[in-house]
Amino acid sequence: MKKCAKKFILLSMLWTGLSFAGCGSTPPPEQPEKNAIETSLTEYSDENAAETEISSLPDETAATSAETSADTTVSQGGPYGKISLSIPDGWRYETCPMDSEETDYGLYGIRFYPEDVADGYISLNYTDSFGVCGMGLATEKAAIAGEPANIGTYDNNIYWDFISFQDDYDGIVALTYSVDDWWETYSEQVMDILDTLSFDSATREGGAYINNNEYDLDQIGLSFTLKNISPAGATLVFCNYDADAPTGELEYGDDFLLEIQKDSVWEEVPVTLEGNYGFHAIAYVIPAEGCSDQELNWEWLYGTLAPGTYRIRKSIHDFRGSGDYDEYTAYAQFILN
Repeated sequence: MKKCAKKFILLSMLWTGLSFAGCGSTPPPEQPEKNAIETSLTEYSDENAAETEISSLPDETAATSAETSADTTVSQGGPYGKISLSIPDGWRYETCPMDSEETDYGLYGIRFYPEDVADGYISLNYTDSFGVCGMGLATEKAAIAGEPANIGTYDNNIYWDFISFQDDYDGIVALTYSVDDWWETYSEQVMDILDTLSFDSATREGGAYINNNEYDLDQIGLSFTLKNISPAGATLVFCNYDADAPTGELEYGDDFLLEIQKDSVWEEVPVTLEGNYGFHAIAYVIPAEGCSDQELNWEWLYGTLAPGTYRIRKSIHDFRGSGDYDEYTAYAQFILN
């Protein structure tokens, strides 16, 4: 398991949520309180971490709503593979697609819970970077769904707080949320459901930002990430997590450049636009200890991107006044399937 870090906490906040609302169209149980892992991660982040507002997305962006049926096979696809579970009669489930911003921890996944409980659920997600920290953590090894896994429990709870899968299922993490009231009754069924887990890493869809510490700009307290990635564009997200790091005001413009990785070497993506082209001379401000989004369509310049591993390059200015600024280069890496 990886150690927690300030930057990791901030980045995870950009894609996680704690609300039932966005993954189903029928009224689910009340939103539970954070489990021990999320509490530990939140306490570890310092006062400079930016709080992001949780919001529900339109129903069409969420996949299957809460439903019940006998031994229903539930699947959620994503850029790293397809997660599937068998949900028995008497249980409800919700699927959270990539970029729905409704996963509790990670990129996309499935929630499930007994249909007769007031609140609480199990969240099964894919994450590209899982870390836990805090006192009172006990771990044990197990085999679940035929794969090795680590089971973590905080403070001698009657329930486990997380299960992180290994080997072929690496990246899959199960978390418990407010299950205290029903765990003794349903714990065996929870494990039976998890034992039906399958993860098909060969079936991939969509795009995903790749967290790469090599591209950190700690000297100006800036993180540069992507969301809503498609072959035609993405949403660029700039966040200032340390207001004291820049000497002036952080700014960026419309300019950008795309590169593709071939045989571990980065090459510029060929431009498909004929003739000369340029970018508007404009400056967008990144608020101190805040975030700024930019919707970018690169199809006009590069066409529709083929599957592969890419990175986008942006110029960032630490602006103090006319003619008085420092220029930095920010990168954000992503994959397309």
